[in-house]
Amino acid sequence: MISTKKIIVIFLFLYIKIFPQNSFSEKESVKIDSLIKKNQWDLVHLKLLNENLKFKRISMYPLQYHLLIKLDSASVLYKQGKYLEAKNAVLLSLDQVEINKSNLSVLQYEGLKHIGITRLFYIEKRLGNISQGLKYLNIFSQGMGAVYKKKQIIFYAVAHAELGNYKKSVELLNRHLKDIHLDSKNFLYRSFLKNEEIASTYNTIGDTFIKWYKDTGNEKLLDSAHHHYENAYRIMKSLPDFCVYSKALFMCRRANIELLKKQYKNSLLLYNACEKDSVLMDKNFSREAVWMGKAEIYTFLKKTDSAFYYINKIFNEKLSPKCTYENKLKSYHLLSINYENSNDNKNAYKFAKLSLAEINKKNIQAHSGNNFLGVYEKSEIKYASEETIKKNRKNTFLLIFFITLLFISAVFYIRYDYNKSKNGIFVEFQKKIEEKSNVPIQPTALEMHENLTVVIEDRVVDRILKNLDMLESKKKFLSNNFKLAGIAKQLDTNTAYLSKIINERKGMSFSEYVNDLRINYLLVELQHNPTFRKYTIQAISEEIGYKSTTTFIKAFKDRINMTPSEYIKNLNN
Repeated sequence: MISTKKIIVIFLFLYIKIFPQNSFSEKESVKIDSLIKKNQWDLVHLKLLNENLKFKRISMYPLQYHLLIKLDSASVLYKQGKYLEAKNAVLLSLDQVEINKSNLSVLQYEGLKHIGITRLFYIEKRLGNISQGLKYLNIFSQGMGAVYKKKQIIFYAVAHAELGNYKKSVELLNRHLKDIHLDSKNFLYRSFLKNEEIASTYNTIGDTFIKWYKDTGNEKLLDSAHHHYENAYRIMKSLPDFCVYSKALFMCRRANIELLKKQYKNSLLLYNACEKDSVLMDKNFSREAVWMGKAEIYTFLKKTDSAFYYINKIFNEKLSPKCTYENKLKSYHLLSINYENSNDNKNAYKFAKLSLAEINKKNIQAHSGNNFLGVYEKSEIKYASEETIKKNRKNTFLLIFFITLLFISAVFYIRYDYNKSKNGIFVEFQKKIEEKSNVPIQPTALEMHENLTVVIEDRVVDRILKNLDMLESKKKFLSNNFKLAGIAKQLDTNTAYLSKIINERKGMSFSEYVNDLRINYLLVELQHNPTFRKYTIQAISEEIGYKSTTTFIKAFKDRINMTPSEYIKNLNN
């Protein structure tokens, strides 16, 4: 029998735990209800994104707010790590937005679509499906106005970083910062949101430099990341509503940089401080970052039990849909290392294979994602051209008049010059005919060939590119027989067509294209497969398709600015 005293203690504990949460939700719901009645769209959206708030509808709301609440409820599911549920909820909400388009103003319609697109893109990013995120962006952003086109630059920047195009990513993020600073009339973001968006962009630049470092091992990139994180923190600290969460998040990012510098003691101290911060640990993403950081530290310190403890906190096969692609891949990798340290070779092998399978999925996504980025580049050029035409429309009539006048003057001058020299030209022409009468004027076959322009139909180009992508996904480039003539034969085309398509669509020669594929593959293997680092340079060279070790070393150095031996040494240190 449970004593009355124990029952009272249990009741009080539950009351303390549950009632404050309910009280908080009801109080915040009343505030949001008031903001809706005042038509404070941005503030309502900001408050509804609180993942710990269970919003309760108090009144009947206008259509646009009804749809906003549904979209933001899906965003809360995303922040709680329920990615598939969130995705389905967003897609259903976007259907409702489309159905009710005629009942919404243009601003309301585009604002709701942008919220939905944002959430879908980041859900797919978390799941490692960046190409699907870009696909949604391409589908749902059709016909949206200039303001939202500028806002969407940040999605393409993030996609470039995910696909390894770090320089382009940083360039786009800096352009986004410039757009915000030049937006004096607050078309892009309301004044109270501007500084937060600038800080968020600085943090994204910092994240990009972190990814860049992981690919190259260049420690200067970590300093660049820290600089941008500091800029973001300084801005957040200056805001009147600065919260302790921003401070804890900055500390978490510093801990990650110390971990990447292999300063495990400093990193662990910072992560321990983060773990004690209840506000930080209340957020799903932040909590995962702290646990993953500690799992990595304990793995490298060979404290296997502690490593397993933190990996198990964030990774459970039964909850795999809730686990992000990055954390799933890292968990597999750390589990493989820790099982190897525990002499459990069977499980070490199992999780090593799972790691490689995830990497292969990512590579396929990267190929598809680059295709979508190509579409974006074209649409960006088209959009910029259209904007230029609009800006210069006022001067169109004047320009036409000037060109017409110039054309008429040119016609009169040519006619005058023609009449003046007509007789002289005719006489000279007759002389030349007489001089050349015995000389054949038929061009040689070689001259005719050189003057031909190779024109390839779009359907042929698409077929060749599709088949080329298939060869890439099957890693055919790892064979030392991956030659232009052989590939052209496999793709049922000729070397001239294949060479031209690779030059125009890939922006490089065939040999550069092959080198790029092989070096990209090697960088991934060296990063995620420590066993690969133990091979000799000659063995690595042969493994990825080079017959000559010298050719391999030159190709690697041209790409990474260091020899393979130096690069492997940096990774091991």
